[in-house]
Amino acid sequence: MAFASIDDYINSLDENRKSCIYEFVAFMKTEFPKITPKICFAMPMWWVGVKMYDGYVGISAAKKHYSIHLHSEDYLSNLKNVLPKCNFGKRCINIEYGDEQTVSVVKQFVKDYFNSIL
Repeated sequence: MAFASIDDYINSLDENRKSCIYEFVAFMKTEFPKITPKICFAMPMWWVGVKMYDGYVGISAAKKHYSIHLHSEDYLSNLKNVLPKCNFGKRCINIEYGDEQTVSVVKQFVKDYFNSIL
């Protein structure tokens, strides 16, 4: 499904998924107000530079979890050490809906990652 905006993406979700994605989008807006999110690969993404591989963070909603996508494999490797019970995909961590402890740790890693490359 193609989305024209971040709001379109969020509004397409059920209430549980909508809440988690909205919360992360609000976090990114607060922490990195100068980075404008865009829809890329059918999900909200924040690019640090002109090209995606200059550094990015993305978020996508699945049925039983949502994923935070990071360009940095080093940060993901560190997350695996800190959160060994979580599932990881290719350049992403999967977070179960309602797992506030994990999302808190991931948000700190996202802040550290973006601040290291900005």
